[in-house]
Amino acid sequence: MSGSEQPQAAGAHARITTRADLQKYLDHFNGKRYEEQIAYYAPDVVYKVGSLTLTSPRQIADFYADFHQYVQEHVEIVQIAIDGDSVAVALHAIFEPFRDYVQNGLTFKVGTTLDIVSFVFYRLQSGRIHRIRMTRYPGPVTDFAS
Repeated sequence: MSGSEQPQAAGAHARITTRADLQKYLDHFNGKRYEEQIAYYAPDVVYKVGSLTLTSPRQIADFYADFHQYVQEHVEIVQIAIDGDSVAVALHAIFEPFRDYVQNGLTFKVGTTLDIVSFVFYRLQSGRIHRIRMTRYPGPVTDFAS
């Protein structure tokens, strides 16, 4: 390493500017690598899920670490648009509960697989996720086929 190069801090490359960046973030999520996932969040991130509002990277990691003790979840990008500090994504998610989860305004029952599309709007701050807003799309993922 030359004298002008500095070692990168953990998460130094955890920024979203491209689809590939968002995919890497989602790969961490799908792999339950919560520390790598939350490196993509601004310190004052706000995420609303069910009746719960999470206001820090640690709260989000703790929520999903608990939630994934009940439900197997996998998400994938269907469509994405990026404009500066705004990222809009149609996100396909499959939830397969292996234990009943009825908390935080969310209900997932064993034997009931949920297959949904969400519209997720990420607001970035210096490439890190600052705000997460989402709503459920009522139709099937096939509505997004070419």
